[in-house]
Amino acid sequence: VLVRDEIRIARQLQRELLPKASPEVPGYAFAHSSRTANDIGGDYYQLHRLTDGRLAIVVADASGHGMAAGLLMAIANATLHIALELDPSPVAVSTLLHRAIWRTGDRRSFLTLFYALLDPATGEMEYVCAGHPFPLLRRAAGAIEEPALGSFPLGMRETVKPASGRLALAPGDLLVLFSDGLFEGVDRSGQAFGFDRLRTALARAATARSAHDQISAAFGTHIGGEPLADDLTLVVVERLPAGAESQ
Repeated sequence: VLVRDEIRIARQLQRELLPKASPEVPGYAFAHSSRTANDIGGDYYQLHRLTDGRLAIVVADASGHGMAAGLLMAIANATLHIALELDPSPVAVSTLLHRAIWRTGDRRSFLTLFYALLDPATGEMEYVCAGHPFPLLRRAAGAIEEPALGSFPLGMRETVKPASGRLALAPGDLLVLFSDGLFEGVDRSGQAFGFDRLRTALARAATARSAHDQISAAFGTHIGGEPLADDLTLVVVERLPAGAESQ
């Protein structure tokens, strides 16, 4: 009973680390969710509005499952908030996160990370990607871009240099971020959801909410009644068309 109560408390504390609502950013809309495969999950995400108006976007995945992954997620959360106060630039944030995870001393512990810093006024975004699935960018005209960048996850080796880059969200664009639990989800026959189904669901969407819901519905249809084999996080960022209100 004691162990069960401790797990329940840990699960509740972990939920407190994740966003309860979307940030209010004029000209943008968001849809997001996270599901755990076990009582304690290792997925982590944030949509954090900085005092200067920029938006920090984070999706990360801690190695392993259960309590160990949850503890690593908690370390990442505490370190992230310190990093955002010191220097929110992608290189600085990923460097501090890597240092914190490496210093745990457990070489089996690592964290995949996609971290971006968005200037809402221009749509310009600078990012780093460390071992994490790169997001899909659905342009307003319908084209889906999938830049292929990456590096070793944070904490996997003493020195890690995450891939970095820039992109721009134009009005009507959708940015879809996710953990590997999405495309690796399998049906009863062992077939993965994959990227083709993800792209098909995204192509039909017009807004952040519809993209989130259609991808989630397609995933649910694919796996049927099968339990989640891995944590699943899905975050959609939409730069609204001109004249539309943020939501």
